[in-house]
Amino acid sequence: MKVKFYKLSLLIVIIFSLYNFAQDINQQIVRTDDKILIAFNNDFFNDETKSWQFASGEYQIKESFGTFIPRINFANRFSNSEFQFEADAYVLITTKTYLYLNTGFAEGRVFPKSRAGIEIYNVLPIDVELSIGYRYLYFSPNKVNIYTGSLGYYYDDYWLSFRPFFVDDLKSGNKSTFTFIGRRYFVDSENYLTLRFGFGSYPVSGNTQADFFRNDSKFIGVDYQFYIFEKTTIQLGFLYENEELNINTSRSRYNFSVAVQKIL
Repeated sequence: MKVKFYKLSLLIVIIFSLYNFAQDINQQIVRTDDKILIAFNNDFFNDETKSWQFASGEYQIKESFGTFIPRINFANRFSNSEFQFEADAYVLITTKTYLYLNTGFAEGRVFPKSRAGIEIYNVLPIDVELSIGYRYLYFSPNKVNIYTGSLGYYYDDYWLSFRPFFVDDLKSGNKSTFTFIGRRYFVDSENYLTLRFGFGSYPVSGNTQADFFRNDSKFIGVDYQFYIFEKTTIQLGFLYENEELNINTSRSRYNFSVAVQKIL
């Protein structure tokens, strides 16, 4: 599927214009509690690769210790389909420090057979947030070790973030990726516009084994989350990625995503 660059520009204009439409609903600030989130995204390519589908459903449970998020994922890659069971937890240690934990498992045909992650975050007095973390993916028989961290800065209604990934893949060697995010919040933390871009060989999503079949990439994307009802948000997103599969072959990848969230 060939998509020209003007379509990316058109989609960005549409997402920005939705802001004006959504503000009538967004005037009342909504306090978040438990949430249900359903997301779907589709990847199209400009070569002969058939489109990829990914979907997930999760329930975010807010407790005094933090947030627990059980999740079910589904992916279709190269005519193979599989479910993955996954869970995240954000555990409060102090008012300025919290811990992120992740685990998941699947059969291993599309998703990793098992995955785990840990990252500690600390918010400094100057509105800067630092983190350092580790991810582990097991694609039988390959093991992937991922070292990461982040530097985030909050200024008024803006959030800026830089995150590197350093990957030790026993099969394909070392990889790295660098990502940048800029976000503008509007009436509350659930209503925002995000611009993201980055480059490197490690797939930021890291959802499936097929995502690792490349040497390098560059990407840019935009998404907008806004209220469609008082406690219901929708997020629309688009990401363009140029992937180098090997030294002689590259392709374009176009990711369209939509997510609906219900605040309980």
